[in-house]
Amino acid sequence: MNKLHIFITIISFYAFVTTCYPQPMVSGDELPVLDKTKSYPEKTLEWETDLSYIPLETSENVLMGDQCDLKYVSENRVLVADKIRGDVFIFDMNGKLHSKFNQKGGKGYVFVSFVAYAENDNEIFILDEIRKKIIVFTEDGTMLRSFSTPPKTHVIKIYNFDESTLLCFSEDKFGTSELTKPYFFISKKNGELTEYIDIEIEKVGQRCFEEPVSKNCSRGYSFTSNFPENCKFGNYFILANRSMDTVYLLKQDKSLTPLFTQTPSVNSEHPTAAAVGMIIHNRFLKICVSSQDFKKGVELLKKKEDWDREVTDYILDLKTGEFFIEPKRFNFQADHTIRRIDILENTYAELNQAWRIVESYKRGRLKDNKLLLELAPKIDIQDNPVLEIQKFK
Repeated sequence: MNKLHIFITIISFYAFVTTCYPQPMVSGDELPVLDKTKSYPEKTLEWETDLSYIPLETSENVLMGDQCDLKYVSENRVLVADKIRGDVFIFDMNGKLHSKFNQKGGKGYVFVSFVAYAENDNEIFILDEIRKKIIVFTEDGTMLRSFSTPPKTHVIKIYNFDESTLLCFSEDKFGTSELTKPYFFISKKNGELTEYIDIEIEKVGQRCFEEPVSKNCSRGYSFTSNFPENCKFGNYFILANRSMDTVYLLKQDKSLTPLFTQTPSVNSEHPTAAAVGMIIHNRFLKICVSSQDFKKGVELLKKKEDWDREVTDYILDLKTGEFFIEPKRFNFQADHTIRRIDILENTYAELNQAWRIVESYKRGRLKDNKLLLELAPKIDIQDNPVLEIQKFK
């Protein structure tokens, strides 16, 4: 039976972490509670950074599609992947192509749902959520092995945890009221589930919806929020997802530290959820909050109305337990939030589209950014993106 599916992608969320990782409170034993209905005073955090821009190589053989996303940044390598087209590009830190491959179709993948890069082992793990498989490649695209994700799981994110282990996040997009453990470790060798993380959630809200249109046709609504479940920075992970109130720090020794909790609950009547932002200078934690009321989103889309979900950025002072609201930033002012990137500690990175830089240059909007002002005349509107890296002092 043929079915018509309409997939609608809504807003990207983001996350970023820097420096070392403290206990949640320096004074007192109470866990900070973010009241998302409360007004907090504004606070602006400013940092000194070493800023650099790296144009990524553009040639007939190195052309990125609009859906290419930054996935990995280390001292030596940058990995960019296109979920739909299947392209995987690896660059050195001068922006020169190191290797590339595309193994979409055949024994490869349908989509590049998520990527985990074990640079030291020259292994790239690609999660194909459609086929429920993880395929392992070398940097040049040679397939090494593949294995299925564990039975009765819905793995949607994978992360390079250590030499032998991947960290997985599992979520049923159609929702469930069963008690589940969403985080677990699997073997890099064969995909065997080796250990659950001691976090349980009571309910997963639905974010994929399907309704019949006719006897042989249905319409689907899939809200892909790019929510930062498990953010990896160096050897540290922040565990945050739309179905649990408390946010945790996971360390390399597998210990868990609660960072804060939130109210109203993510399982309330009109849910909002906190996406973890960043820990800065061992003291400040950034938190991003937006609506997760996907049923409301479906209702608006049926009426052909936009679902405009406002994002509020909060700051938690880990020393005092106080919360603040961070003012919005504009026009190439980095908000220092990472979008699903495996990145070094104390580092921020993002891709700036070449056309946007050229357009801003022509309109005189780069006067406060000397580096971009010098770079803009040297790039073409059709070039590949420019990598921005900031290292916090």
